[in-house]
Amino acid sequence: MNKTRMEALTDGIIAIVATIMVLEIHAPDSFTFASLRDQVPAMLAYVISFALVILSWYSYHLLFERAKRVDLRVYLANGAWLLVLSAIPFATSWVGIFPDHWQTELTYLLVTMLWASMYTMTSMALNRANPQLKSPVNHEPRINIIFRYGVLVGSLIILPFWPPVGLVGTLVLMVVSLAMNLIYEEK
Repeated sequence: MNKTRMEALTDGIIAIVATIMVLEIHAPDSFTFASLRDQVPAMLAYVISFALVILSWYSYHLLFERAKRVDLRVYLANGAWLLVLSAIPFATSWVGIFPDHWQTELTYLLVTMLWASMYTMTSMALNRANPQLKSPVNHEPRINIIFRYGVLVGSLIILPFWPPVGLVGTLVLMVVSLAMNLIYEEK
């Protein structure tokens, strides 16, 4: 199976997902800057989700950097990851409109959790398809993975008491992920 074609398709889908999200931020009904206030939650949700998609793209390329071979399991895991990733614009739009409601934040959080799970599945499939590699394709230390799922589960627990934790938890994950990627690149 062709790794380059799969990566090109993934790049295209990620670019479309990143672009679609901005379409949900509508121009205000007035010409004043004060009228932009109503758009602040949607803009914050957009920025957080856009950063999630871009970091996903970067992490995806780190994941595939060392892989030499892909098989059907990798294609299927990658497809499932892209399916969940393509749900981010919907969840972002809904949580941007209703940021203080637990149902929208739960949806956003579940999409983020599914995204993380599918990313892990893709990593596992790549490791299985590349047994000749001396170390796993995923450069991420195990503590990062534990931290990621800990933040997501912790966010689920906090959600009924403070609904914006879905977006805040995602933001925390991205900041930590970015910091870890910077540390990894320096090594």
